[in-house]
Amino acid sequence: MGVVNVGELKPSISGKRTFRPTSTIRHATEWPISDVSSDLTVEVGGSTFALHKFPLVSRSGRIRKLLLECKDSKTARISIPHIPGGAAAFEAAAKFCYGIHVDINLSNVAMLRCASHFLEMTEEFADKNLESRAESYLAHTVLTSIPNSIAVLHTCETLTPALSPEEISNLVPRLISAIANNACKEQLASGLLKLDHTYPSKLAIPSSGPDTPPNWWGKSLAVLSLDFFHRVLTAVKSKGLKQDVISNILINYAHNSLQGIAIRDPQLVKGSLLVVDFELQKRQRVIVETIVGLLPTQSRKSPVPMAFLSSLLKTAIAASAANSCRSDLERRIGLQLDQAILEDVLIPAHAHGSNHNNTTHGAATMYDTDSILRIFSFFLNLDDDDDDDDGNHHQFRGEEGEMIYDFDSPGSPKQSSILKVSKLLDNYLAEVALDSNLLPTKFIALAELLPDHARIVSDGLYRAVDIFLKVSPYLRLSHILHEPF
Repeated sequence: MGVVNVGELKPSISGKRTFRPTSTIRHATEWPISDVSSDLTVEVGGSTFALHKFPLVSRSGRIRKLLLECKDSKTARISIPHIPGGAAAFEAAAKFCYGIHVDINLSNVAMLRCASHFLEMTEEFADKNLESRAESYLAHTVLTSIPNSIAVLHTCETLTPALSPEEISNLVPRLISAIANNACKEQLASGLLKLDHTYPSKLAIPSSGPDTPPNWWGKSLAVLSLDFFHRVLTAVKSKGLKQDVISNILINYAHNSLQGIAIRDPQLVKGSLLVVDFELQKRQRVIVETIVGLLPTQSRKSPVPMAFLSSLLKTAIAASAANSCRSDLERRIGLQLDQAILEDVLIPAHAHGSNHNNTTHGAATMYDTDSILRIFSFFLNLDDDDDDDDGNHHQFRGEEGEMIYDFDSPGSPKQSSILKVSKLLDNYLAEVALDSNLLPTKFIALAELLPDHARIVSDGLYRAVDIFLKVSPYLRLSHILHEPF
C-alpha cells in the first residue's frame, strides 16, 4: 500500500499556505514527504495516508470522533472504508484540510459534496468548510443548468453503491428535480419567444438562432444509466414536457443503448441464425421495456415516428420482451399504420417468438405474420377491446355476419388512410408469399383481413396470390379465393 506523508505548511510569498518542496514522490498526487513526523495514519480502501491530526480534526467532525476512540494519544491509526468516492475523495478532502486549493468542478462536485457530508466537514467545525463550498457550487453552477445537472447526475452513478440512503435522498432527487424544472422553464420560454416573433414588441429578446432546438439538452441524457434515465423522464413527463420532445429524447437514448442483438436476416441462407449474446439480450430486454413504458400516450396522431416504433418492436421480439410490451407496440403501430412503409411491417420471426403456428413441418418462417395480423386489426379497430375515447365501437356485423366498418365514426380511420393501408397489405402479402414455409391459413387470414371496399382495385392481391401459388405448389387456387378467376 502506498504511504502519503503530508508536509509542513509554510506561508508562501503570495500568503497562501503551501508544502515545502521535495524531490521524493511516493503517491500519484505527488504530495511531498514532510519534515514533520506523522501522528495519524488513515486507511481508505487499499490506500494508506500518513497525515497529521490537527489539520483534519479542525475541519472534520467524523475524524475527531474516531480519534477520541483511539487509546494511543501520540500516534493513531484509523480506518475509513466506506467514504463515498473512496481514496480519491478522501485525498481531496485531506488536501482541503491542509489548506491546499481543491478545484470544485462538474466531475468531482458530487463526490466532494458526499464525502464532505460523510466526514462531517460542516460550518460547525470551520468557516467555509468543504461541504458548504460544494453546496454553493451545486446551487449556483449545477442546479441552474440542465446540462450541468445531467453531467453531475451521471457522476453520481459511480457513487451510488457507497452512498447512504440519506445522501441519495439529498442529492440525486435535487438534480432530477432541477432537470425537470429547468426543462419546463425552457419550454415555456421557447413558447413565449414564439409569441414574440408572431407579435413583435420593442422589448422582445432576440433568439439565439432558428437552428437552436428547444430540446438540445435531451441528447446528453444518453450518458445516464437506465435507472437514472427512467427517473428523469418520469419527472419531466410529470412536469408537462411536450410529447414530441419526450419522443426525441427516447429515440436518442434507444439509438445509443439498443444495439448488438443478433436478428436473423430473412435474406440470409434459409435457416441460418446469427449467434445471440444472451447477456446482452437480457439487458436490452429491460431497456426496451423501459423505453416502451415511457412512450407518450397512444394515439393516431402520436409524435412517435413509425420507423422508431417498428425498430422497437423488432428489438422487443429479438430480446424476448414481455408480451405486454410487444402488445403495446403493436397497438401503437396499428394506430399509425397509414404512416408505415413496407420495411416497417416486415417483422423478422424468431425461434423463441410466438410465430410457431406459421410453420409447416417444423420449418421456421421468415416473418412474424401473427404480429402483423394483430397490427392491421388494431388499425381497423376490429379487436373487441379497442374502443374510442367515449367507449363506442366503430364496427358492427351485417345480416350474414360479415364485419362492416363504420367509416363515418369520429374515431375511425379516414378512407384515404384505408386505401394506403390496403396497398401496404398487398405489398406485404407479395413479400411473405415468397416464403415457402408460410402456412396457407396464415396467408388466407392476411388476404381476407381488409373489407372488400378497402380496395379500389385488386391487382396487388392477385399478384400476391400468384406468387404464393408458385412458391407453394401443393396449393390450389380455389383454396385462396372464394371465387374463381
